[in-house]
Amino acid sequence: MRYTINVEKIHEAGKHINTSDLKKFCDKLHTQNKKIVFTVGTFDLIHSGHAAYLLGAKSYGDILIVGVATNKSRKRLRGKGFPLIDQKNRAELIEYFKFVDNTVYVDKQNILPILKKIKPDIFYGLGIDFRSHLRKKKEADFIKSYGGKIINVKKSQPFVSASAIVERVADLKIKEIIEYFFGKVKIDLSKGDWKKKMWSGLKTDVRSERLDFGNHSKKLSLFERKYFGEIVDEGKLPQISSKLKSDGRKIVLASGACDLLHAGHARFFNKAKSYGDVLVLAIPSNDVIFRQKGRGRPIVDEYSRAELMAYFGFVDYIVIFDHDEITPVIEKLSPDIFFTVVEDWNQIDKSSAAALIKKIGGQIITAPPQAPTLSSSRLIRKAAGIRVRQVFKEVLDEAEKWTSLKD
Repeated sequence: MRYTINVEKIHEAGKHINTSDLKKFCDKLHTQNKKIVFTVGTFDLIHSGHAAYLLGAKSYGDILIVGVATNKSRKRLRGKGFPLIDQKNRAELIEYFKFVDNTVYVDKQNILPILKKIKPDIFYGLGIDFRSHLRKKKEADFIKSYGGKIINVKKSQPFVSASAIVERVADLKIKEIIEYFFGKVKIDLSKGDWKKKMWSGLKTDVRSERLDFGNHSKKLSLFERKYFGEIVDEGKLPQISSKLKSDGRKIVLASGACDLLHAGHARFFNKAKSYGDVLVLAIPSNDVIFRQKGRGRPIVDEYSRAELMAYFGFVDYIVIFDHDEITPVIEKLSPDIFFTVVEDWNQIDKSSAAALIKKIGGQIITAPPQAPTLSSSRLIRKAAGIRVRQVFKEVLDEAEKWTSLKD
């Protein structure tokens, strides 16, 4: 049996606070002796490093309020084309982290007005932001004036910024353009000093270029683990299924690449969880995505993708599978519900997965993509387009100098 639901544009996190309500909201928390932690960021292309950072902030207090940079302030800092994702969708995505209590929009270059409304007990930030003067002395002075504390932390290692993700996808696109016009060439522009290494490097083996954000889960404390889903081997699924079903718990299975994560992913998987007691998320391996989507994909390594999803409160188990179809996962897990996307290309009713779900007495529930304009492919094209235009403009400018040379 299958039925389709439409959960498009449903935002169930609901943790955002309007600036006009912020002071009253925080004053009430202070009267309740709640320790407020405040931090700020852009969270444009979110990854597991962001999640680990926010979870670290939460460990210092009772309420974590996250200031999300407005579109306008991000554009001032980075220029035309940024942010890649609208402020509303960036805020919504981090609200799905169980450890984020509230969000508010901020001007990232001037957070003093927001600080005056919140009066956080703890301001949690990157030490480099104060050293680079992104964070101002007057902000630090205000926090100290009422007895607040500033916690400065180092960037997580290995550190990979949203800018690095943009450069990564753009480099691959530039390589495609060069190969289209000049044939396949071996090129590594990270060598030499052309425009001070303006191009981060076009490797010939695209499989070796996936971004790895490190294994933060190995460092989790007991406090942090209560917010973290479990990443398991596929071979353990029968044992997990047997235990859950003996406890009378309904299992929901969903799947997705989760390469460049956006709010649509979170809406979809959050809705999946609402149909059962336990959500198992199956993530295709690097090799599976490479075979299905071609060179340059995935952008993010399989474990980093799995780890990021483990930080969301609606995910209980994550498994990385290495099959072109999800049927082996279904066989091992025997889910009560298979929650999947319905699109023109996937023809779920005719799939082997549907036949297997029917055989084991399960149910298929489908939903359309939850943010069609925020697909990973569209984000990749947008990110690449900004960088490609920049690079080829400089190439053309250089060529113009050559053609203008006189004997």
